[in-house]
Amino acid sequence: MKKFSRKTEETEVAVTLGTEKTEVDTSIAFLDHMLKTLSRHSGIAMKVKARGDLEHHIIEDVAILLGKALAEMEKKGLERFGDAIVPMDDAVAICGLDFSGRGVLVVDGEFGDGEMEEEDFLHFLDTLCRNAGLNVYLSVKGKNSHHKMEAAVKAIALSLKKALKKSSNDYRSAKGVLD
Repeated sequence: MKKFSRKTEETEVAVTLGTEKTEVDTSIAFLDHMLKTLSRHSGIAMKVKARGDLEHHIIEDVAILLGKALAEMEKKGLERFGDAIVPMDDAVAICGLDFSGRGVLVVDGEFGDGEMEEEDFLHFLDTLCRNAGLNVYLSVKGKNSHHKMEAAVKAIALSLKKALKKSSNDYRSAKGVLD
């Protein structure tokens, strides 16, 4: 387990993956809920502690560190690709994910503002993808913003769980590396 930390004039954040149990405290209830959801459905236990001046800064810096922690994972032997379809009440999210080392987020659909503003939610996902090296295609439909956001996080988590499954002793790349 490696602890990642970041202290700026705006935030103080610490992220550790592979902990015994998941503990999340960012001072933002909806972000805590999404991180716990990500952990539960991806199978990645994590400890996340964050404080800061603005919600936007906390959201951004948690995504940076979580992404960097994922990027540090050994990719040799991993399945690399994952996908999921997650229905949740009135919403559905479809995700295709490639743990390629090249971070790109493509979103088809709108989330709307709920407990978290759509702009901050998308910024979290984009920042996570760029820092982790995850290529994520995400399609979302529905009416309720909370349900759309939660279905999206669950779809990403389930896709990531598939991608992280160890299935060989080599890289799933014609290049022989993932980056």
